[in-house]
Amino acid sequence: MLLENRIAIVTGGAQGIGAATASLLRSEGALVEVWDAAAGHPETGKDEGLTSHRVDVSDSSKVEAALEELVSRLGVPDILINNAGIIADDFASKLSVEDGERVLKVNLSGTCIPCKALIPHLRERGSGVITNTSSISALGNRGQANYAASKAGVIGLSRTLSQELAGDGIRVNCVAPGAIETSMFDEVPEKVKEKFLQRIPLGRLGTPEDVARLHLFLASDEASYMTGQTVFCDGGITL
Repeated sequence: MLLENRIAIVTGGAQGIGAATASLLRSEGALVEVWDAAAGHPETGKDEGLTSHRVDVSDSSKVEAALEELVSRLGVPDILINNAGIIADDFASKLSVEDGERVLKVNLSGTCIPCKALIPHLRERGSGVITNTSSISALGNRGQANYAASKAGVIGLSRTLSQELAGDGIRVNCVAPGAIETSMFDEVPEKVKEKFLQRIPLGRLGTPEDVARLHLFLASDEASYMTGQTVFCDGGITL
């Protein structure tokens, strides 16, 4: 039980990597709160230690209200895992301003806002863990200018926060998944999926559980000397 009696928030936890992460953290003893703009986590209602709330993480007032309610009910969270994200792909020359801004708002602002809301509480206590979710697309990916920019921003945010918060006993790291079998990846054209698979040294797509295990490690005391890192979970594709 790596996280026994700890309190964790997982954003974007209704499906995919977020849902797998929320379930794994709960299985390791954490009390987990899922924040997602969509429907609740599939296990919500079956376990009192895994709750779900409809929260738009790009709306600061909604985030602050959800955090205030959580703190009053359970106490200050120990762990924040920012996983909420969307895509709206197209080549940069064709990408609409609206789609560009929407992706940046959810993926980047939707990571900044929960961090900003929780940091004062973690500083007051003198401990905490924040793990943000980037992507291998942060290194650049054709047809994903907006998504790549948002995920590169998440890496920069994480590195900066790690420097600002280390003196307060708060660790901040970043996970960068590769091609993972989620509903988001289902939207990728089959020809592109095949090219991805050919480039992966381990010869398979990743699973949400592969990434969830990395989130668990970084959230636990097993990673107590790690901060400011971006860990790629990609089957070796970035090699």
